[in-house]
Amino acid sequence: MGFIKRSAVAIVGGAALAALTATGATAHAAAPSGHDHGSAAGPTVYCGAGWGTGLAVMAKEASECSTALKVEKAYAEATRANPEGGKPVTVRVDGVPWKCETREGDPNPYIACVNQNNRSEEVQLTS
Repeated sequence: MGFIKRSAVAIVGGAALAALTATGATAHAAAPSGHDHGSAAGPTVYCGAGWGTGLAVMAKEASECSTALKVEKAYAEATRANPEGGKPVTVRVDGVPWKCETREGDPNPYIACVNQNNRSEEVQLTS
């Protein structure tokens, strides 16, 4: 059976990149932990790495991961089309507006995307 052994971690451009060495025929990795960046009400479920940004996508519940990944993709497309960093970006996912903006985190800033029709729904994009 195979496993992944962490061999090095480097901080590059605000994102943690882990250099992993796989041995054997298959590789298994656990989801990152400790991505809650503030309030106890903040997202705590790791949905996966976003395809558009490469950032970790977090939601409050596993059932919200499909939408969270769509929000990340829409955010990545919007910021690629208009790369003015630091300004809030509003994207639409399934007809719903989500406002995304950078917030201070502990220790690193993160991107919070809040559903404008239900502000209790939040997606976080973290490094």
